[in-house]
Amino acid sequence: MRNIIKNGKDFRIIPEKFESSTICDIVDSTEGNIVFSLPIATEDELLDYAQGDSVEIFGSNNEGLVYFTTKITNKDGSNLTVQMPENYKNIQRREYSRVDFHGSLSFVDYPDSVIETEDISAGGLKFISKIPFEEEIEYNISIILSNNLTINCKIQPIRVQEVEYKGKQAYSISGKFKNIESIDRIALVQYSFRAMAEAENVGSDN
Repeated sequence: MRNIIKNGKDFRIIPEKFESSTICDIVDSTEGNIVFSLPIATEDELLDYAQGDSVEIFGSNNEGLVYFTTKITNKDGSNLTVQMPENYKNIQRREYSRVDFHGSLSFVDYPDSVIETEDISAGGLKFISKIPFEEEIEYNISIILSNNLTINCKIQPIRVQEVEYKGKQAYSISGKFKNIESIDRIALVQYSFRAMAEAENVGSDN
C-alpha cells in the first residue's frame, strides 16, 4: 500500500464539506502514516480539516485512479498527517463505473427535455429525452447530485436511439462530458464510489 501511495500523483483531498476539497502533495510516508501538504488551501478551507475527521483522497497511478478513505491524526498548519489506509480502490480512466443516478439533470437551452436519467459515471451519462439531441454537438447541462452538489459542464451525445417510454415516443441518449472541471470530475468519481459501496452493503445484507 505504501508503494502505491508513494508512486501516486495528482492527489486531491476531500473533507466532509466538499467545497473545501483541494490538491495535496505527499511530504512523507511511513508504514502507519502519510503526511500531506495542502499548498493552495485557504485559511477558511483549512478550518474544514480537523484532527479526527475522516477524509477521502484521490490520486492517479499507471493503472488509473486510486481512491481511499482515512482519518486525520494530526494537523500542523497546512500539513496533515493521516493514517495509512489498509486498502484502496482502483479504476481505469477509460472504464469509469456507471451507477444508478438519483439526482437531477437539466439542459440550459432545452428545459424540461429530460424525462429520466438512467445512469451516470465520471465520464458521462445516459438519459431518456423528449427530443433527439444531435450527436457530435456539445450542450450545456446542469447536474445536481443527491448531495445537492451542482455540476455545470457540457455533454456531447455519442449515441441516440428512438425508444418508447410509457407509450410515447422518446429518445435514449448516451453522452460524454466535455469541458468539465477536474474538481467536478472528482465529485462524480466520489459519487460513483459511494453509490457502489452502498449497493455492496445492501447486497451483503440480503
